[in-house]
Amino acid sequence: MYRIPRISLFILLTLSLFFSIQTLDKKYPRQAVESFLYLPSGTFLKGAALGYDEMLADLLWIKAVGYFGGPTRTDRNYTWLARLLDVVTTLDPLYQYPYEFGGVVLAAEVGDVDKSIALLKKGMKHVSRDDPRYWYFPFFLAYDYMYHKDDYLTAAHYLEQAVKFPQSPSYLPQLVARLYANADSPEVAVAFLQEMIKATEKQALKDRLVERLHLVIHRANMKLLQQGLDAFYLKFQKYPAFIEDLVSTNILPGMPVDPRGGTYYISKESRTIENTIPEEDLNVYIKKKERPRTDDLPLPMRVPEEN
Repeated sequence: MYRIPRISLFILLTLSLFFSIQTLDKKYPRQAVESFLYLPSGTFLKGAALGYDEMLADLLWIKAVGYFGGPTRTDRNYTWLARLLDVVTTLDPLYQYPYEFGGVVLAAEVGDVDKSIALLKKGMKHVSRDDPRYWYFPFFLAYDYMYHKDDYLTAAHYLEQAVKFPQSPSYLPQLVARLYANADSPEVAVAFLQEMIKATEKQALKDRLVERLHLVIHRANMKLLQQGLDAFYLKFQKYPAFIEDLVSTNILPGMPVDPRGGTYYISKESRTIENTIPEEDLNVYIKKKERPRTDDLPLPMRVPEEN
């Protein structure tokens, strides 16, 4: 029985796909919205490609780029972009750039943050960690969670993963600490900073991380003392005369020490915990637009280098 070689079948499949697209382009003018409703799933095409998955992925990747950035930009909502990218990355799961491209564009241009997150997570699962741009996956996931979802704890978790790669920028460790502080998890920030200080060889960066560590510990101390002050008032229906009373009445097991060298005290005017050394603001501030543009990335996350 005569068997058609696999290469012939693949060429036939590719030509059929090409001419189908060409026919649709002629039948429906370019100003009409393109539709990929009948594009098969990546799993189906992977079986039909007869071993030429990467070649078919390249063809569809070119189509996806043209769909997004074509001169007429027929579908300004990019309705089918996520589907195209999912098919491309299923056919060639090791190709890094479609994940990165889609992760940025789906959130910044399409406004579909959930699909952006799903594609970036898919990239983290399939792309080799040895890829020099692998750290962008957790980096942009952190951006999505921080900028679009206001989930600082999850953002810090992914940014902490990005820091582990030597290609990542040197400012990321400081930002991780800020995110954990924003998430009201100073104990996690302390553990992370201590580990980073051990692993850092550059003395200038080590000094900045130590300074950041002291600030995070100070913030944790302020939180603990304020909770003790509130507990004292609930128990005795009055405020303590001195901060040491929180320890003498067993509200607190001991007086926390400010690693910066400051002294904690109770403000007589506001009845709140204060310190002789002002606290540097650790919060991360993001000025949001209605829809961030691709060019905005990743500047909103950057922490300026200190002199």
